[in-house]
Amino acid sequence: MKIFKGLFVVLISISLVACGDDAPADAEFTGNEVRLEMIPGTVQGNTTTGTLVIKEKSNGQAQLEITLDNTLSNADHPVHLHFGSLEDDGEVALLLGRLIENNGIGTSTTVLNELDDNSDITYSSFLNFNGSIKIHFEDSGPLENEILGAVNIGINSSQNQAYLDGIKSITMCNSEFKN
Repeated sequence: MKIFKGLFVVLISISLVACGDDAPADAEFTGNEVRLEMIPGTVQGNTTTGTLVIKEKSNGQAQLEITLDNTLSNADHPVHLHFGSLEDDGEVALLLGRLIENNGIGTSTTVLNELDDNSDITYSSFLNFNGSIKIHFEDSGPLENEILGAVNIGINSSQNQAYLDGIKSITMCNSEFKN
């Protein structure tokens, strides 16, 4: 009888483990994502390279992950989502997560819910957004409008190649934030 009780406990334990959550560790994402190459910026002789990855979360939100290589040691830079393309130099739509340097690599992660004007933004609407992202050197001061990296997003993303090929360049930016 003890053998049957022991076997019963083992079978129950196995079935509980087998009925556990089979979802992958990254189940908070749908698997849909877009990767864009950041347009390099040069400030004080330092040139950066990097990527923007736009991931769709299971709830439809967009998670933006920026990685920028060759950032200055102990860097902490503001990141702005702007209305319009890089050429438009549009107003700031939303302040994104700051780019923080760790071992020479700057990273910023932001989950989008809504813009500063309280309009909702989802993964799908972000892929069709008329905007651009710019990483500024500093919040205020003489280098606040200098760009460390940038990228056109949404309907403007096809314009990025001209910047990557050196046909167009970004040097300054409108960092005005209007509510």
